Amino acid sequence: MDTIRQDIRFGARLLLKSPTFTLVAMMTLALGIGASTAIFSVVNSIWLQPMRFPHEERLVMVWDSLPKAGVERSETSLATLEDWTAQAGGFEHVAGIVPRSLNMGGALQPERLQAFRVGAALFPALEARPSLGRAFSAEEDRVGGEAVVVLSDALWRRRFGGAPSVLGESVTLDGEPYTVVGVMPKSFDFPPGAEAWVPLAPTQAELDARGDRKVRVVGRLKPGFSVSMAEDALRVLAGQLAERYPDTDSERTVRLTSVREAYLGPLRPLLITLAGAVGFVLLIGCANVASLLLARAAARRRELAIRGALGASPTRLMVQALTESVLLSLLGGGLGILGALWGTHMIATMLPPGLAERLPGWQSIQVDGGALLFCVGLSAITGVLFGLAPAFQMSRQNPLEAMREGAGATAGRKSIRSALVTAEVALALMLVVGASLMLRSLYQLQGTSPGFAAERVFYFDVTLPETRYPTDAERVRFFHALQERLSSIPGAQAVSAASLPPISRRSQSSNIYPDGQPKPLPGQLPEASQRVISPGYFRTMGIPLHEGRDFNALDVEDSPRVAMINSALARRFWPGESPLGKRFFTGGTEPWEVIGVVGDVRTLWRGQVRSSVPEFYLPLAQAPRDAMVMMVTVGGTGAAASSLALSLREGMASLDPEQPPPSPRPLEELIAESFGSRHLLAALLGFFACVALLLAAGGVYGIMAYSVTQRRTEIGVRMALGAREGSIFWLILSQALRLAGLGVIIGSVLALVLARGLSKLLFEVSPADPLVFLGTACVLLFVALVAGYVPAWRAARVPPSMAMREE
Repeated sequence: MDTIRQDIRFGARLLLKSPTFTLVAMMTLALGIGASTAIFSVVNSIWLQPMRFPHEERLVMVWDSLPKAGVERSETSLATLEDWTAQAGGFEHVAGIVPRSLNMGGALQPERLQAFRVGAALFPALEARPSLGRAFSAEEDRVGGEAVVVLSDALWRRRFGGAPSVLGESVTLDGEPYTVVGVMPKSFDFPPGAEAWVPLAPTQAELDARGDRKVRVVGRLKPGFSVSMAEDALRVLAGQLAERYPDTDSERTVRLTSVREAYLGPLRPLLITLAGAVGFVLLIGCANVASLLLARAAARRRELAIRGALGASPTRLMVQALTESVLLSLLGGGLGILGALWGTHMIATMLPPGLAERLPGWQSIQVDGGALLFCVGLSAITGVLFGLAPAFQMSRQNPLEAMREGAGATAGRKSIRSALVTAEVALALMLVVGASLMLRSLYQLQGTSPGFAAERVFYFDVTLPETRYPTDAERVRFFHALQERLSSIPGAQAVSAASLPPISRRSQSSNIYPDGQPKPLPGQLPEASQRVISPGYFRTMGIPLHEGRDFNALDVEDSPRVAMINSALARRFWPGESPLGKRFFTGGTEPWEVIGVVGDVRTLWRGQVRSSVPEFYLPLAQAPRDAMVMMVTVGGTGAAASSLALSLREGMASLDPEQPPPSPRPLEELIAESFGSRHLLAALLGFFACVALLLAAGGVYGIMAYSVTQRRTEIGVRMALGAREGSIFWLILSQALRLAGLGVIIGSVLALVLARGLSKLLFEVSPADPLVFLGTACVLLFVALVAGYVPAWRAARVPPSMAMREE
């Protein structure tokens, strides 16, 4: 123990004697350790922290899977859920979840709630108990059962003032009375964003529709049952269902994932990329400090030789060197904590609202005790990592040779420092390539037309309760009447309705095949994006009509079924010919006839941004919906847009005062939220890439400056023998370029491999984009050129007499 204290005191004195070296090393390490701690805090809060469910390891999501169609997981049908529940012996509880938008009426202003229809087994499966009252029972989760609702803590406090007397009260949801039976704790947020839960209570019509896949399924495994065992059992059942229902279940199987994977899985590429990027920054910092310590060790060779001659063992010298490096790293880590506090706060504020609301832990992103422990551990490991090479060199030197060589450096030490600089350049290139790919992808997103006009377009959701609008005809009449009413608002240039806006995280798709061709097998049916729209949608959104006509008032329920398709779908099914008059099936026995072809629009398809996804459009009158998105294009800016909300509320109230007042949002905000994670990743990668470039430039400058110092005698001899300043300049500069060139080659190969992990986040940019790789290589070589210029310039101006005298 006394030896350790002595080593710490001695190391501290050495660091205090070299304040410039200590400050530069501390700042370098603070950048790497601080950034690493900030990213760890984000990953820890969002991914690593438990989701507040007891025995979370036994919670799983059960998915339909269609491997031959490339669909790893998708929602299932209520009928399949019934089969799973009846025969899934490995589960304690199995429950379905179906999103449902509910309109809450009553004495206060009507309000739209994000609610979920859930099976009564959901709360036991999650081992979640209401903080007030109870959850609903199995008897209430049946058709004809009592209409009950469980409220979220936020809704209870906002709407009912947090009064316990809310239990037993009747509230109006979609025009029907529901009895409040419970309130969930504040910490319960499942599924994320839920404000209320009502019984699933599937109807017979829903159970008969095996192809209607809209249910997410959560289950709790019995003790002793593994995920693989339960998955194998359900796959056997899936095979039996495929034989029994070949039209809907053929080629389908089952896949189980954790609940965490289900809700956070799309973030995995982003988190892994950020963790890898910040790891590269830390490694570059370690290489920089290791190079500094090697140079420092070379300058202390005489001192170390004397200590060795006086009896200090190689192990003793190595421990002393490692103690100094760990102490230096801990000081850098302490400084890095301040940067981590700032960085974590910045990342939390940079999260797009739409993305943040879906993350269970985003509100608790902070540098907590776990992050501080991570920082301390990382600092210690980092200190050992960058201190190993200098410590090893110090412990292996020969005292007699060291005293004879003076301040000279051996080829071995030079090669180690050169390798460190090469590694810095390679790591920096990998970071710059990743950042450049993301920035180029964003440029493509912003620099190319999305196929529609989002400027001055506002949108809001409308959901019609079944009790007030029980028939399809009534729903269609309401939306058409609303469209006409809103069209009369001053400043409204165009109004239409759609089942989804052009770009949305949600998606609607359907199997499709052309009439007149053999029907593919159920597991091989082509899939296309689907939207239900009202007449005028393409005019509202500025989507060009290439061929045929738009929907009109004559396309009603009793008229022939018509559809419009985009160019991508036309190319897929009818290449080289006009699709007008062609027909296709999307289920059922009656085909849809193509009456028009419109341009492709950019969309999110299975998490990826695509510019041309096959898509078809159906008229609202022939494919009624109870929930639509109203799209309003306003003329001009300023007063017209600012008064829109009031005008929309008045227009809605005149049609149905029980409907929640519209809250219009600019469509551009929705698009920004949809691409928010890509913007965040590009910004952070760009920052890390800039830091990496600075550190790499510092590494190249440091080794070149040190090399000039060590080679002053050689340079003096060369000049005394007639070498010109230009040749000396090029001698030093070429060394910097050789090291950088080798780093560029190694880094390019590694970047080519790692860039494939970004492919799902890129838009119309290849992970092996030659422009990005060539440009990045030129940037790194230029940085090396600039960093090596000053040492080379100084070397070329060394007076021969002075260099010879120093020897």
